[in-house]
Amino acid sequence: MYLNDWHFWDSPLSERIFASNEEDSLSAFHSAAKYYKVTRNFPIDKTEARLQGALDLVRSDSSKIAENNVCEIVNNLAKEFERRYGKNAVSAASKFLWLRHKSPVVIFDSRAKKWLSRNGYKVPANNYEGYREQWLTAFSDNSKKIKEACAALTTVLDFSMAFESSTEEVVSVTTSTWFQERVFDKYLWFNAGN
Repeated sequence: MYLNDWHFWDSPLSERIFASNEEDSLSAFHSAAKYYKVTRNFPIDKTEARLQGALDLVRSDSSKIAENNVCEIVNNLAKEFERRYGKNAVSAASKFLWLRHKSPVVIFDSRAKKWLSRNGYKVPANNYEGYREQWLTAFSDNSKKIKEACAALTTVLDFSMAFESSTEEVVSVTTSTWFQERVFDKYLWFNAGN
């Protein structure tokens, strides 16, 4: 499923949002906000094109994201969203930053949090650092199964939306940490209700 989502949604949206064509960038940002279900965090502001301020905030930060600063950067963007739109949108900040940088950003999602809590992971309320720490522990606990599942994707390539990609291209994508993390994200999201 995520190979299809990567091919159809995440890859093209990521490329378009951070490309130089301003109009197409904003259009892709709209699509990403809808796809990731975060549009509600950004009330309409009649003084600007819809979501332009949020896009500007996401694009303006040129910080290099690394393990030692990822939580600070996600939290800072969420605070900027709050100053601009009145809501501290950690989920939206993590999703947009993931589209831009991928790993080490971990997407904050309430359904994933629900799965983690139901499966014995101690996720603190309203705390991206604690959520990310527990999410990464769960990912590590399940990494063998995730790697096996991702390795098998080449056997179904002809039946996926990436059917025109070469096996080498697919292996390059599916063996990357960020791809395997998103596979786990999808698993958590769909299994949140057990």
